[in-house]
Amino acid sequence: MKQLRPFLLLLLLFSPGFSVFAQKTPAASQSSAPREMRLTMSDGTELYVKVSGKGRPCLFIHGGPGAWSHSFEVLGVNTLEDSLQMVYVDQRGSGRSGKAPEGNYSLRRTVQDFDEVRQQLGFKQWTVLAHSFGGILATEYAYYFPQTISRMILLNGTLNLNYSAQVQIDKGLEILKPENPAPFLDQNRPVIDRFMMIIQALNEKDKYHQLMYTTTEGLRKMNEEDAKRPPNYSFGQAWMNYPEYFQDFTEVTRHLKMPVLVISGQQDFSIGPDHYKSFKFPNQTTASMPGGHVIYLEQNAQFQKAIKEFLKKTSKKS
Repeated sequence: MKQLRPFLLLLLLFSPGFSVFAQKTPAASQSSAPREMRLTMSDGTELYVKVSGKGRPCLFIHGGPGAWSHSFEVLGVNTLEDSLQMVYVDQRGSGRSGKAPEGNYSLRRTVQDFDEVRQQLGFKQWTVLAHSFGGILATEYAYYFPQTISRMILLNGTLNLNYSAQVQIDKGLEILKPENPAPFLDQNRPVIDRFMMIIQALNEKDKYHQLMYTTTEGLRKMNEEDAKRPPNYSFGQAWMNYPEYFQDFTEVTRHLKMPVLVISGQQDFSIGPDHYKSFKFPNQTTASMPGGHVIYLEQNAQFQKAIKEFLKKTSKKS
């Protein structure tokens, strides 16, 4: 079985590039055929964007760091397109988007891209749906641009990389049962270093997928999409040079007043099945359900049900 790449929290997935001229998006209440485009950001970075579905607009923020939006779209998130006009964006230096001309992959610059996409598409507000590492990006975006977000959905999202790295270390040791666990438990080593050690050890035994998947079928489907991704790793290679990504964003959540749905997989050991309990959103709804890191694929019916009930509940507020 194909080994997973040791990138933090989520597989880096693959797909061919595409480019057409950008257009104005129709009103959020109208249905439209899927449209793909490239939008240029204020610093010259070109982002791949796809708009598909009907209803109010919803930005999808993928994880990684440095993954892409295609696999999420085709493996389950597109089942929301009967209720939402989905806006799939490949982040700068990721997937089908371009590299940052000035090499800027800071957190603030990355989330500024989201708002520039919103402005270019002509939306006053939108829903934000974020997965995995995208939880950090969505929370930062919501903190600086709260007036643009009507509601937010965090799907298996981390808001504390050090916490989630420790979850992977603990579960990895449970899976591997190494004869000498001391190096993985050495508190004198940074947690991120010990995290990379456990990922390498799991990959050597072809067991890393056990942190994320509850079915081999889910892994197989993801690997099929994985093979299509352009070799663009700029963000994935650069993000660790920015200390801000390692902050504890659970403290930020208490300041975000929009309705928030938090979906957590009970077998998601890449994020931590109990991580959501540390979130402090004032207007928070939680949904803990069976499944791993890719609930949208492995438990799509429950995934849809939780989100569509949340949309109905908050429709008058958005």
